[in-house]
Amino acid sequence: MYVSNMLAISITASKFSVRNGTHNPVIECSLSRERLNKYFAATGNDLNAALALYERNTRLSEAFYTPLQCMEICFRNKLDAQLTNVYGEDWFRNGKPPFAQDAIDSIQKEIVDLGKARKPITSGAIVAEMSFGFWVGLLGPRYDATLWRRSLHIAFREHGAPMRRDRVHGRFNAMRRFRNRIAHHEPIFLNNLANAHD
Repeated sequence: MYVSNMLAISITASKFSVRNGTHNPVIECSLSRERLNKYFAATGNDLNAALALYERNTRLSEAFYTPLQCMEICFRNKLDAQLTNVYGEDWFRNGKPPFAQDAIDSIQKEIVDLGKARKPITSGAIVAEMSFGFWVGLLGPRYDATLWRRSLHIAFREHGAPMRRDRVHGRFNAMRRFRNRIAHHEPIFLNNLANAHD
């Protein structure tokens, strides 16, 4: 509901920009022509319309930030809970989960970084520091016979029934790509936003 309302507000708000024609060339220079290329393509090379679309894209990205943040935190906490249930609270460094080497390296990097920052190396700290890509990767095909079947599948139910790993992974991987577009300030106005919201 929040995102739906924000999408409607952002479309309306884009009509009431505080910019004027004298600001546009300076804004274009600051943002760069290359960054604005997709906006120019969508607006017939009209600078004012391209900047209005850029502003609208920013509002759309803002509207998605809260649900994406909530989803990511809940997602990683669910996976952590399942890993803890099966492999113990120290799963991230006790060697019990059958992680691939890149996952082990990612965890080790975060342990080192936490140590350098003189922060406690706890499960909660590791959960918070690991990237969304790391967590989505744990649902990938290479972990189907191990992590998924032994623990992670329990976190995903639809109407009380278990979900297929490839379906869960596909959905979260799509959300990861969408989230990264927003995090890297990329255009999302061309995406099917209603579908992304659903």
